[in-house]
Amino acid sequence: MLILKNLIFNLAAVTSIPIDTSLNTFIRRHANLRGTKFMCLEGGCGVCVVAIRGLHPITRIPFIMAVNSCLFPVYSCHGLEVITVEALGNRKAGYHPIQSRLATLNGTQCGFCTPGMVMNMFCLAESERGQLTMEEVENAFGGHLCRCTGYRPILDAFKTVASDATERLRNLTRDIEDLPKFCPKMASHKYPFDPIEEKRLFFKCKSGREWHKAYNLATLFTLMRQSRHKQYMLVAGNTAHGVYRRDPNIEIFIDVSSIEALRTHSIGGYIELGANMTLTETMIFLRRAAFGRPQFGYCRELIRHLDLVAHVAVRN
Repeated sequence: MLILKNLIFNLAAVTSIPIDTSLNTFIRRHANLRGTKFMCLEGGCGVCVVAIRGLHPITRIPFIMAVNSCLFPVYSCHGLEVITVEALGNRKAGYHPIQSRLATLNGTQCGFCTPGMVMNMFCLAESERGQLTMEEVENAFGGHLCRCTGYRPILDAFKTVASDATERLRNLTRDIEDLPKFCPKMASHKYPFDPIEEKRLFFKCKSGREWHKAYNLATLFTLMRQSRHKQYMLVAGNTAHGVYRRDPNIEIFIDVSSIEALRTHSIGGYIELGANMTLTETMIFLRRAAFGRPQFGYCRELIRHLDLVAHVAVRN
């Protein structure tokens, strides 16, 4: 199941959609929502950013984060809610405060990059409960390009929601409503189902190519043995496809994003990290270790380095 702007799609019944279809292609061509743009198809420009929301596969804690829809496979969206810019606001239903602030401060320019930037800022504000600093806002936009070179008004608009915004910035949007900690339209964290009980997920499209999702190592090893005479690929974030294009002849895709043994972490005499933790998760955990135990103070340098790797949506 995939929830997109209050619509539920049963991907298992849509066998005409190729297995390697990106979320961006699905949003634009199948759901016919054109607010989400595409350009580089490498996860580098940010115009395709959307929000995904769901339950963390290991902790079961609700999350929301920005992803590059041009790289994220649509079949990886099983059990997730996908939020596009159309869901935030429009001229008939009214605009979200983030959209209003960007327009008021003339940050829209030609508008091509605007939806992706709005969705990135929306995810940042929602995930941090509105408690942001100007530095955090600026650091979150390393993966967005503005071809009109209008970065100053864009950042000024987004920094107005920061807790340490200057009086000058606050005055620029004094007549705009305060940004709520949670968007009222997105307040519900109820999902139509919880896939935690699933042991394996399987899709097969008309071309014969297959998509599997493994929830434990035993299932993963079984799938790998069964696929040993075919070309197969393990899929997590799929961000490497932006740099190293995958072989078009791959027949079987195996989603490993929800395997607990690969996503867990622990801290004792040493730090143990699951091999499939996202960089964002890794940075959060290393920060906890660095500030919680003096012997792990060196982790601060690792965090600073990881902050230079890709950008927020790719690290997610």
